Amino acid sequence: MSTFKYPALLQGIFWILAGFAMSQCGSPEKQPATPPPPKPSIHSLIFIDKTVSFDMSDGYGLKKYEQIIKQVVQENVHQKDDQIEVYFIHENTAQAKVFSTKAKASLGDTTQMNPTDVERIKNDYAMALKKDKLRMVKKCLQALSEVNESDTKTQTDIWATIPIIDKKNSKKEDDTILKVYYFSDMVESMQGAEKRDFHVSPPSSAEQAREWAAKDAQNFSDVDIEAAEVYYILPFSPLSSTEENNPHVMVYWERLFTALEIEEINEITIEE
Repeated sequence: MSTFKYPALLQGIFWILAGFAMSQCGSPEKQPATPPPPKPSIHSLIFIDKTVSFDMSDGYGLKKYEQIIKQVVQENVHQKDDQIEVYFIHENTAQAKVFSTKAKASLGDTTQMNPTDVERIKNDYAMALKKDKLRMVKKCLQALSEVNESDTKTQTDIWATIPIIDKKNSKKEDDTILKVYYFSDMVESMQGAEKRDFHVSPPSSAEQAREWAAKDAQNFSDVDIEAAEVYYILPFSPLSSTEENNPHVMVYWERLFTALEIEEINEITIEE
């Protein structure tokens, strides 16, 4: 008759269990994946000139503007709450808001989902975001094509855009980037004391343009727009004359925005 040696068997089991327990204590627990930090929202503030000096009848300016509007929406709308807002520029720019709309597509947190569900949700999100962009482009192009039949088309108040930028900048969230776009020939044309009418009296030199801008910047001493990014899109073709496209006008605006602490004002063009 054989005899089992229980103490030896139990001792072996004990050491196996002890070794397993020690290996588990030494292994760090796997942490659940965390979603990446959200991208900053983008508020695109678009000003479209609707005055008589802004002539796109040759087709070049219209084609250029349509292309760049599509580009702005494509580059700036990536997520829920990215915003497109449009104002007209004319005699009463301050009251010329056309529309404001935000992207509605939302991806949500997919970190705890299996790969199949993640792929499906991302595809649905991409389709929803594409629809948002198409909707925004359509509204912008409708605004671009709208004809101003009122008397406001006789004067151009670009100065009035600065308090609008200031207001939008003061109300935006900390994680929002404000991008400003001027679709205009940038010819200020307002009548009255302490106003500028570049049709009647344009800057005749770069030096004069900078002097005028430095003086005019004092009218906006209470605004805070330095966090904004500013871009301009002129309607002129590369072959336009300096009589049509006075280069000193943009020297004026570049100096004015610099005085208001905008780091730089950039022109957007298209490839010919």
